[in-house]
Amino acid sequence: MSEITADQLAQRIYDCRLMENKKLQSILADARETGEDEASYEKFSDLLLRHEHLTNWQLQRVAEGHRIGYFYGNWRILYLIGAGTFARVYRAVHTKTGDVKAVKVLRSRYGSDLDMQEQFLREARVVMKLRHPNIVPIHEVETEKNRLYMVMDFVEGQNLRDYVKAHVKLSPVRCVKIICDLAAGLQYAADLGIGHRDMKLSNVLLSSKGQAKLVDFGLATLDGETDGNSGGPRSIDYAGLERCTGVRREDTRSDIYFLGCMLYQMASGVAPLLETRERMKRLAANRYTDVKPVTMHDPSLPHRLVVLIGRLMELNPEGRIQTPAAVLHEANLVHQSLLAGDTARYDASLTDQQAADFNQQIAVENEGEGKTLLLIESNLKLQDLLREKLKNLGYRVLITAAPERGLDRFDGYEPQEDPPVDCVIFGTAGLGRTGIKAFRKHTTAQNTKHLNSMLIVTDQMQSILKKEWFGESHAVFTMPIKFKHVQRTLRKMLGIQAGEEAS
Repeated sequence: MSEITADQLAQRIYDCRLMENKKLQSILADARETGEDEASYEKFSDLLLRHEHLTNWQLQRVAEGHRIGYFYGNWRILYLIGAGTFARVYRAVHTKTGDVKAVKVLRSRYGSDLDMQEQFLREARVVMKLRHPNIVPIHEVETEKNRLYMVMDFVEGQNLRDYVKAHVKLSPVRCVKIICDLAAGLQYAADLGIGHRDMKLSNVLLSSKGQAKLVDFGLATLDGETDGNSGGPRSIDYAGLERCTGVRREDTRSDIYFLGCMLYQMASGVAPLLETRERMKRLAANRYTDVKPVTMHDPSLPHRLVVLIGRLMELNPEGRIQTPAAVLHEANLVHQSLLAGDTARYDASLTDQQAADFNQQIAVENEGEGKTLLLIESNLKLQDLLREKLKNLGYRVLITAAPERGLDRFDGYEPQEDPPVDCVIFGTAGLGRTGIKAFRKHTTAQNTKHLNSMLIVTDQMQSILKKEWFGESHAVFTMPIKFKHVQRTLRKMLGIQAGEEAS
């Protein structure tokens, strides 16, 4: 039997603004047993829950005497969905629109902690810039009775830590697909100069459709915000890794290492790092140097999956996959190979050769990464051909059919500056003599004659050049061309290490 009566419970509900008095009185009347003057507490509470006037969480809190915490701005709290050291997360509904969101509330114990409040606000400011399918967006941050809260999308599903705890191990295809999702979110954030800095299973939500989404950017770094080893918050795990490897605090490769830790645990069912609450043990170097090979926990794991885990968790930062974009690319390749049935178990004797082969494949597919080419040509067929071939090598390709517009990019350019693009390719299939004229102008002007450029001429246009020599920074090809010759020339011009050649 409850220590309070149904009438007292109704009064508390009214005082907390959870229901109108008229409705409460109607339900109280329905809860009165025949011949009784007072409503039954049990029947009254049962009617409140059965007809969804209150949730279990609301009813329990009201019965316990809590008078606040049911509303944050226009958001009515329905129930608790997660709790951490610094904040609690609730499911909430907007009192006017009916929208359902998640509301993250800073714990009351930090009401006077200015540093913690600033960190909470900082997370909101960082994530409110981000809109990506693999990052849970934040829509607003406000204060209610000196309690900071932020509103974010409610994801129907569960966090990855609980999912892994329930399933122990995930299938290779499933866990690599999750890594692809997370790498896509990290890449998007990295392109905006943001690193996550707290990659772990509990900071990932899995939607009911199986999509993985990053949450909790409370320790995120922004480009230029920290000064090496002196600034920027970080978790104990990140501090231990970066102390062991000697990298700067904002190094994005630390996110990549812990992404590897997540893949290791999803694939094997075992956490790679010693799990302890003792701070000094979490900071100790041997926690990172003594990680057991994942195959000790499961020797049957696919070879490609084991190699990917090793590349993500390589302790030497220089040997680790370097960027979220590269992680996404490699993880996608592994995912595709697993879907195609390439599930042969790990074989250590093949690792060095396969790793070399894989690295060469990656090098070819990314040899143009970070390089921008400008194609000046009006022939659509040649445009499409070169665009596809060059993009497959990782180049960023800009195209214009107007030579004047292309050359305008170099107006005001000074030789001591970084050029607008790394190489200009002029074509004559559509432009004819106009393409040759633009090429000559670009290769003879004082400010651009040292820049890399190519000219692709038709057989008919070849005679116009009269065996001219334009210098080592320039090259001329006569159609039909073999793309591998263009590839070789670009490598030489741009100082790219040779690998396999495209066909």
